[in-house]
Amino acid sequence: MATIEDYVSGKVCEQIAKSFAIFDAAGKSSLAGTRIGDILQENVRQLAPKKLTIDDAVELIQSARRCAVGARVCMAVHAEAPLTESVFLDELAEEMAKAGKARLSTKAEAITNLKQYRKPIIVTKVSGKYAEICPTWAKKCIYWNMEKHRLKCIQR
Repeated sequence: MATIEDYVSGKVCEQIAKSFAIFDAAGKSSLAGTRIGDILQENVRQLAPKKLTIDDAVELIQSARRCAVGARVCMAVHAEAPLTESVFLDELAEEMAKAGKARLSTKAEAITNLKQYRKPIIVTKVSGKYAEICPTWAKKCIYWNMEKHRLKCIQR
């Protein structure tokens, strides 16, 4: 399971980079039913990525105690990606802001941030709680790339 410390320390970015090395080595091949595919799926299963509508994302933000907005964590791995900013919730928001990786925001600012991007929105569990709302860039999103390699992981 990814933890708040994994996000703050950058460990989650190391894991993303390793996953993309696997995807690159696999080319267009399916990873379904392979040992490495099973390991990837098991690791991501704990993150429970779920595709959200904007209304679902707004509801999560409204129910949060605290929000922060910052560059998607994968931007550290994919600097060429277009900038979109994730919304971090509660304890993750506080710790990402303390680490200088996000800025605390109001709920209204967090909602406005998400609405400006026309991207699929994925929410991820961090430390066992849905805490990262990400307007993904599917080309370099770990979840969408897993799906591309036939490793189903996104709840719809």
